[in-house]
Amino acid sequence: RFASEIEKSKIVNFNSKKIELTKMHEMVDVSIDILVNQEKNIDDFGLLLNEGWNYKKSLSSLVSNNEVDVIYNSALKSGALGGKLLGAGGGGFILFYASKEKHKEIINKLNHLIHVPFKFENLGSTVALYQPNGL
Repeated sequence: RFASEIEKSKIVNFNSKKIELTKMHEMVDVSIDILVNQEKNIDDFGLLLNEGWNYKKSLSSLVSNNEVDVIYNSALKSGALGGKLLGAGGGGFILFYASKEKHKEIINKLNHLIHVPFKFENLGSTVALYQPNGL
């Protein structure tokens, strides 16, 4: 996977993808509204992630591949509402949005992958430094 090659292929397609790019830009305000408006259903955020994933994939054939598609679709079939492939595409980390009741089912379905649990924090950015031999 070479992020620079994937990004170059997206850039080459930008002129023919103005509708998709505009929709992706508009999704920022929609996502903020979902996250801050308590009257909104938070599950709509997961559905928005799925919509964003489909737009991202449409920008270049290099964004996804068969393995990523199988993983993503397996998660959806197991109850995820949407997901986000981090970075340029082609592989790496995928975050999925699902109701808490579906987490175990999704983890079990994707048990051949490394599950990295995380939680949201209110601290802002922090840096973790790992040096096994000391400073």
